[in-house]
Amino acid sequence: MAATKRRRRHRSGRRIPWIAAGVGALAAGNAHAQSTLDFRYLYYQESGGRTKVLNPWLNLNQDFGLKGGALSLLLGYDTISGASPTGGYPTADATTSASGVSSSNTSIPLVNYHDTRKSVTAAYARKFGAHLPSIDVSYSKENDYLARSAGLSDAWTLAHGRGTLHFGLSTSRDVVTPVTTLVGHDKKSDAIAVGWSWILGERDLLDVSGSLTNLSGYLTDPYKIVPIGTTTVPEQRPDSRSRRALLVKYGHFLDQANGALKTTFRYYWDDWAIRAYTLDLIYDQHVGSDWIVTPELRLYSQGAASFFAYEFPAPQTYMSSDYRLSSFYNVLGGLSVAYRLPHDLTVTLGATYQSQIGRDRVVPRSAAPAPQRDDGETGGSSSGLVSSADLTTTTWTVGLSWRY
Repeated sequence: MAATKRRRRHRSGRRIPWIAAGVGALAAGNAHAQSTLDFRYLYYQESGGRTKVLNPWLNLNQDFGLKGGALSLLLGYDTISGASPTGGYPTADATTSASGVSSSNTSIPLVNYHDTRKSVTAAYARKFGAHLPSIDVSYSKENDYLARSAGLSDAWTLAHGRGTLHFGLSTSRDVVTPVTTLVGHDKKSDAIAVGWSWILGERDLLDVSGSLTNLSGYLTDPYKIVPIGTTTVPEQRPDSRSRRALLVKYGHFLDQANGALKTTFRYYWDDWAIRAYTLDLIYDQHVGSDWIVTPELRLYSQGAASFFAYEFPAPQTYMSSDYRLSSFYNVLGGLSVAYRLPHDLTVTLGATYQSQIGRDRVVPRSAAPAPQRDDGETGGSSSGLVSSADLTTTTWTVGLSWRY
């Protein structure tokens, strides 16, 4: 996205780098140093009084030129609060108004929480001939979670600059310490990714990649429960997980419209039986020499884990009622506007709205006996199907970038 915020001096020479930023190709950079300092503030809110996130971060990209390489430093601070579904079974309270009209209020069991997260990530990259290797390390700390990771990657330019083979390795060693027990549990992951970017023409860029991530250790959410009949027990997930993903990105520059369409399709599957599909469409439209308007549409669909259910008839080895492991789909729409100010400053404002619907739906239990109407029939209804995955989210972002 950084290249899209520059003034277009030479039209034909800027086409491929401009859409490459959105497609992930790692082509050769400019010979002169180009550094940026970015600040962003994000506000995220789920419906129904659920999770709210306040996330300011500061990102420094210091470019020392071809011989000196580039150093990146990202500092973040998250404040997370609100309520989260516990996994408990939904209930419904039947009520009757003074006019005799009956209704039912569905309640998803929630638990309030508050947490903060501090994070830092450092990365260094330097070009060596046709290669652009990089190394990164990161560290983050929450009240109950410590994350440490490192990664190595390389982008190898081939075919006289038309193609780029990019690959990377990463590893993390985390510690989960639930506030309810204060006992630490180890969790680790190791990942590999490989992909190929190809310049199809003066206006088109294609990238195909795949990744494999193996997780092991403590993968259970310590704050979730599962209903078994009229009782509840802590959830239990497998202690290993193999995650795979295939990603196809395509970027096309529309010369006459002075815009770029960036399309991403992702297919994900793992050995927990979850399958997911994501289609993301982003369009960058230049308006004059200083404005960029970017609408976005994203479609997502997910299947449920093999050990997910909102209620279990009897205990089993692995059980979870966490809606994040259920079957659901969502639609996200967004719009951002970037304006280039004097002195190489760019201000960005953006917002997204997402609607999510769960496919695994249940009939809520009655929390209290339904009242009797005058005609002798029972008022209220619990026949409506509900899902803990049903929610809407809004996100607002404001950013300021300085290129020097």
